[in-house]
Amino acid sequence: MQQKAVNTTDGPLLILAGAGSGKTTVLVNRVQHIIESGLAQPWQVLAITFTNKAAGELRERLVKAIGEEAESIWAYTFHSCCSRILRRFGERLGYTNHFTIYDTDDSRRVMKQCQKHLGIEDKFLNHKSILNEISRAKDSLIDPEEYKATSSNDFRKGKIAQCYEMYQAELKKSDAMDFDDIIFNTVKLLQENEDVRELYQSQFKYVMVDEYQD
Repeated sequence: MQQKAVNTTDGPLLILAGAGSGKTTVLVNRVQHIIESGLAQPWQVLAITFTNKAAGELRERLVKAIGEEAESIWAYTFHSCCSRILRRFGERLGYTNHFTIYDTDDSRRVMKQCQKHLGIEDKFLNHKSILNEISRAKDSLIDPEEYKATSSNDFRKGKIAQCYEMYQAELKKSDAMDFDDIIFNTVKLLQENEDVRELYQSQFKYVMVDEYQD
């Protein structure tokens, strides 16, 4: 069954198996087969996994299996893949290619500043709660304007909408994105820029995702 998965190179393929059953090995061997068969160049293969550690281990295994040319394979997490795309085309969204990625502490600091400016006390609306709500909005691809449009009859949500709008403005002013923005802005970039979308559609002949359930 593993060999059949490795040799299947046309159309979609889903591998369902338990932990430790060799799914990642199948992915590595399948990439090796695709490249050595001439079906794609290394840079035409996108291999996504869930954690930075797993991505690093995947790259090491690909290099060991294929050789130095495996360095050209796009083996990343979703966030690191999107970050690479944004580093190249961030100016389309008003960022430089050297934008900063804010961590949790950075985001909390900015949110507290927004609350202070808006006169929203933390005991009334906790900054962590606001950031969690904003994160959920971004996961659903809801921008500040869209979020505001749904909050007219909800006092608490209206305050969060104000914070969301100011928070994003402050990040943009600092040429920064938070972790959720990496995915959100990549989707926005690809939706709004047909040439960029077509560039990557034509580049990647094979897209594989390890640990897809995560």
